[in-house]
Amino acid sequence: MNRRNALAVAFAGVVGAAALRWPSPLFAAGKPTKRPAPADRKFVSAAVESKILEVKRFLGVESQLAWMFENCFPNTLDTTVRLGVLGGEPDTFVITGDIPAMWLRDSTAQVWPYLSLVARDQHLKALITGVIISTTTERVASSSTISRR
Repeated sequence: MNRRNALAVAFAGVVGAAALRWPSPLFAAGKPTKRPAPADRKFVSAAVESKILEVKRFLGVESQLAWMFENCFPNTLDTTVRLGVLGGEPDTFVITGDIPAMWLRDSTAQVWPYLSLVARDQHLKALITGVIISTTTERVASSSTISRR
């Protein structure tokens, strides 16, 4: 064994011992979800739930990054959207800050990560359509629309 290989083996041994001694922040084994209970979620999308499972399998179900993705990716849907119907069209309200208001730029940015999934989920498509309609019509300027929420 040459010097380079000996150093590599020694380094791997030290890293391995440290990994056994101290828990790694890269793994989230057993960490509970921070998502609201399913009954308390504002909006549920089968396509989003499927994407979460896909990403967790890719990253490793017990990894910290998978845990973070599972809790962060659906957060807008879980906590800040309301889908309704107004004038026969989808009407979506996205809370975009610390007050119950819907800002055009912010609401668009919050739903952007879900755009690639609308072809697989008609319910999600209606939600996104409602954001588009709500931010591009006279509803935005109508104080009665804002106050009814």
